[in-house]
Amino acid sequence: MRAASSGVLDVMRNKNWLVGLAAPILAAIAVGIAVVVIAGGGGGTGAAPSALAAGFPPARPAGAGFAGSRVILTAIGADAGTEVTAGGVNGGPALWDSADGGTDWTRAVLQGPAALTRAGAGQLAEVAHGTAGWLAVGTTIAGTGGPLVASSATGGTWTVTSGIAGDGAGYTATAVAAGPAAYVIVGRQSVGQSGATAATAWYSPGLTGWRRATISQQGTSGGGTAMMNGVTATSAGFVAVGTTGTDPAAWLSATGQAWRQVVVPAPANSARAALEYVAASGNELVAAGTEFSASGASYPFAEVSADAGTTWTQVQLPVPATGPGTGTTVTALTAAGGGFTAVGTYVTQAGPEVVIWTLPPGAQGAAAAAWTAVTPQGVGLASGTTENAITALTVDGATLTGVGFTAKLTSPDTAGAEDPTLWQSPIRY
Repeated sequence: MRAASSGVLDVMRNKNWLVGLAAPILAAIAVGIAVVVIAGGGGGTGAAPSALAAGFPPARPAGAGFAGSRVILTAIGADAGTEVTAGGVNGGPALWDSADGGTDWTRAVLQGPAALTRAGAGQLAEVAHGTAGWLAVGTTIAGTGGPLVASSATGGTWTVTSGIAGDGAGYTATAVAAGPAAYVIVGRQSVGQSGATAATAWYSPGLTGWRRATISQQGTSGGGTAMMNGVTATSAGFVAVGTTGTDPAAWLSATGQAWRQVVVPAPANSARAALEYVAASGNELVAAGTEFSASGASYPFAEVSADAGTTWTQVQLPVPATGPGTGTTVTALTAAGGGFTAVGTYVTQAGPEVVIWTLPPGAQGAAAAAWTAVTPQGVGLASGTTENAITALTVDGATLTGVGFTAKLTSPDTAGAEDPTLWQSPIRY
């Protein structure tokens, strides 16, 4: 298990645990159970890639614009050719912007208290663009922790602050979305000393002036724990996804000011399941996450809605034929070209490799057969000599842009040797 996941535990996903990205094993810690890693297959061996897999190009090293120590890329957003990616450098928050659709990148300037912008101060987890500009959120590790918020009109220079609507220590900001009339931030709040959490959300018409939203009908299973992990804007408002206790959960809001929980079916025979990502194309929604069996084996699943999140249907995502199936997790999701594209990782003898799921426009998304899983080869995806992951995904016109990492297979004692990568591809279905 240690060999299969070297480097992964040190860069687990920022959204829930502050220190980086998703890969096999990450969601197990998010939902609190051990993982059984069953190695086999993969690493560039096995059946030849499909025509669809061959249509996805390899990734590339992130380049000089991402120079620094322990560079971690956790989020990316796009607007009219401008792209922004967020994460951290040497334990501090960092952002980069591209004015040419993701080809050339520049490290953004961060303004604000030195305690919030220096190395070791925290990390950003999500970024979004709206009518007032760009907004990125994360968590500071200064003191007892708390939300970290960065805003920018253009994406080049950012103002970093801590706290949201007066909420500081004990609060975590995990995701952000922008609608026509408001921005929303979602996350969780620590409750008492038991480790329980409550789902939390904030709203604002612009980049400042945040107010706490009200959230009703929080689940009480699993010790009363609830958290919002992902959020998106829809034609009817906003939808957030996450977990209540051991079950996946979703909440709806017309304006971001008040949220109500709706029923989301849990995967059959799962011991725990959590939704991490959600994307919208009009009224059509896809949410994705990872479920765990009682033994700790992990499988990817999705929830699909055709009515802006009011009702949901659960579907198991196909697992790569070249891997054991267990140890497969979702690491990013976006709406693209009228359909949906998700990426994840699956365990092979060589370590984590990338799998891409596609749901074409007009397909019956509630049927597992509508989804295609492919395992493209190449740098940053799968080569047999590296561990790979794509940790965030966005779409700009007809192009997908992803960020992630690749790491040479070395001793598990050399943790932290991941190199950031950029991945761009035409939308493929």
